[in-house]
Amino acid sequence: MEKKEILTEENYLKGKKKIKSIALIVLTIGLLLGGSLIITGIVKQNAVNEKYSEENKAKELQQLESEKQQLSNQVEEEKQNLIKSKEDLEAKIKPIEDEIKNLKRVTFTGFDDAYYARQDKIEELNESIAVDKKSIDVIENALDESFDHCAFDSAKNNNYTSSYCSLKNELKAKNGEIYLLDNKYTDFNKKFESEKYVPFYIVGGFILIVSIMISGSIYMMTKRREIAAFSAQQMMPIAQEGIEKMAPSVGKAGASIAKEMAPTYGQIAKEISKGIKEGLKGEEKKEKK
Repeated sequence: MEKKEILTEENYLKGKKKIKSIALIVLTIGLLLGGSLIITGIVKQNAVNEKYSEENKAKELQQLESEKQQLSNQVEEEKQNLIKSKEDLEAKIKPIEDEIKNLKRVTFTGFDDAYYARQDKIEELNESIAVDKKSIDVIENALDESFDHCAFDSAKNNNYTSSYCSLKNELKAKNGEIYLLDNKYTDFNKKFESEKYVPFYIVGGFILIVSIMISGSIYMMTKRREIAAFSAQQMMPIAQEGIEKMAPSVGKAGASIAKEMAPTYGQIAKEISKGIKEGLKGEEKKEKK
């Protein structure tokens, strides 16, 4: 069975390519996710800035003033309708009130049947116009500018005044919106609403930094050989220069040491030679015996 080699240049290049792809994927995902969060924050921040701009404030004020004018016209129109309704009701009950007035003016001749008949008729006539008279009172109250009767149910729920009061309350609310418009467009409100989108920048920036760091670490794994080669190449001229400069000194030192030690080495060699010769003579004597 043929043994498969792992440590080959081809396998190294394939692995290097895969690691680069992983680094690129991590970086791309980080840029997309972090960048989208930051862009979202910028878009929303711009929307807040536009919302609280002087141009938008002037535009809203103009819109409110236009709506106020429309409501004012409608209130005035409904007011005229109420006045007409009041006049119609008054015209409707006037004959009956005149009849009641005439019955009351009949000379009193005692508590006879005629008297009680007149009283019953007067009561009957008053009951017949009671609802209309109440409506007239409600209309008069609703039209009274010195007091806001439209804030009460008696005017808001009356058939004649309900529409008028509804429009008048809308107009009142619209005036309140115009009055509070300056309180709406304040730096505090703008800052408060803008702060809601700060996390978009923080989280997006964090994701970008982390993804760059991780992808960079992964990518640097593919450059270890180049870095090692660069380090070696960086040190080689210094080492070479050092060797070249040190070689003569080392050579001279070696020559001096060798020269000084030469007598000693010669004496040692002489003693060793002498010892060998004596050893050989001793062996010859043993053999002759």
